[in-house]
Amino acid sequence: MAGKAISVTPILSRLAEKIFVQQWLRPAVPMELLKDQYAFRPTGSTCCAVVDFIHHSTLMLENNSYIRCLFIDFSKAFDVVHHSILLSKISSLNIPPMALNWIIAFLTGCSQVCKTSDGRFSDPQPITSSIVQGSGIGPTLWLIMESDLHPLSDANVIFTYADNTY
Repeated sequence: MAGKAISVTPILSRLAEKIFVQQWLRPAVPMELLKDQYAFRPTGSTCCAVVDFIHHSTLMLENNSYIRCLFIDFSKAFDVVHHSILLSKISSLNIPPMALNWIIAFLTGCSQVCKTSDGRFSDPQPITSSIVQGSGIGPTLWLIMESDLHPLSDANVIFTYADNTY
């Protein structure tokens, strides 16, 4: 039987994270980096993503006999975000040093242990990747992480909804 990872974030911590995101992090992320993302935004929704996808597909079919669609679901995407890469992207944003230091503290210095079915615990292991799902800051950190995903050609269009890319 596979083990389940459980991470419990207290309500007050999530509230503080959401305030931090609204006050410091969200305003520092240029909107053009997020123009293709329809999740984790106040103005985004699955309906908007589907309507935009159909609109662009229809426009492309007016000048082409066919179009190709590639659907990518980054399985366990939040679990494989490397902190060093994410911190490099965050440090390129225009955020105050104290906000950057808070994010660094949030992402570093954590460890995890596993408890086996017979009650034994593993040695603590450092956590160097992943974003806590259900946290107040996690969705915005994911948006920053994948914000540099762009098509190689102007003839292509990318639509993203959370960890799904079309």
